[in-house]
Amino acid sequence: MRFLPFVALVLLCSAAFAADVSFEGSLEADYGNYLEKDFKVNNAANHDLRLKMNIDLDENVRAVVGTASKSMIPGGDFSRIRHSILRNEATPISSDEDRWTPFVFDGISLEWTVSRDLTFIFGDLFYSFGAFNYYYWRNPDYNAAVLTTQGMRGLGVRFGSEGYLYVGASDANDKSGRIAASYAIPIPGLNQVNNKFTIAPMLDLNKGGGRDHRYTFGIDANYSRSHTELNYAIRGMWGIHPRHGSYVNTFTVEPSFNYNSFNLASTCYFALLSDTDEGKDPLTVNETYASDERLIYVEPSYSFNRKFSLGFGFEWHKPGSDTEDWFLLAPTGYIYPTAGMALSFWLGYTIKEGYNNPGFGISSSVQF
Repeated sequence: MRFLPFVALVLLCSAAFAADVSFEGSLEADYGNYLEKDFKVNNAANHDLRLKMNIDLDENVRAVVGTASKSMIPGGDFSRIRHSILRNEATPISSDEDRWTPFVFDGISLEWTVSRDLTFIFGDLFYSFGAFNYYYWRNPDYNAAVLTTQGMRGLGVRFGSEGYLYVGASDANDKSGRIAASYAIPIPGLNQVNNKFTIAPMLDLNKGGGRDHRYTFGIDANYSRSHTELNYAIRGMWGIHPRHGSYVNTFTVEPSFNYNSFNLASTCYFALLSDTDEGKDPLTVNETYASDERLIYVEPSYSFNRKFSLGFGFEWHKPGSDTEDWFLLAPTGYIYPTAGMALSFWLGYTIKEGYNNPGFGISSSVQF
């Protein structure tokens, strides 16, 4: 792993110049067992480890170095194993080559924080828009309501946690440039901790190639209301980008509800694939940033205490016009050993044309 000598060098330099070094990151790891016909077992496992090293030169200036290690499948896509219908996308547990991937460089940047709400950045800039709350699409590297994770090297300004403006050269090729901006606007009169409404527009402009459309525009609206025992929120997202002489529109609604120990989470997603003129390529789900054309996900759950809860998920998926709909029933037990760590013990039963695949497994998530 060539990254390790680099880390050692950075730590040595930090000690010499009295810089403070800290680490943060996340780890997601899964194991799944899928039963084929005649009870044939198909095992799979994966991981997604992200590490970020912060080198604080003083209280306002820092360098940030990122790395990642992700298990891959032979086809080159990132592995995912939660759904038994997508078990072929999981990394076979016996595949050392695909499971044990080395750490790779994941960007470097220099940050100068002028004030609490103003930070200037130079280096590798990453952003996405419209990350889902739905567990299987939660990572914006793979799925997003408006735009999956994009990268550029250039200059950026971050306005606290509310927004950003990035300008630079796209990492798609050596000819393209990119501008991206977003800002969460609080609605007057609805900007309190227990009663908040924000609207965040986002614009991403791309010139010089690297993808099939020049721009992406989206809106992410969030309203939340909190009482002593009752809390609820609703989130709406809309995205649009041109494709094949027409437009791709996506609509997402994510209501959530909590009363005492009862919780309800849901995601409703719909992609509007507009008709194109005769002779042009038709729009398909491949023109969106999600793996389905339509999705409904609902999961009620009950928290027995702070450490354990039990949920039952229902999902309806419409992958596209040429693919049959399918359903998933998924009872899940959630364990929270400590802050920043979650374990999910799940059963899954996929209902589709032909053989219905049951499966079970363990998923974990750690933030540190």
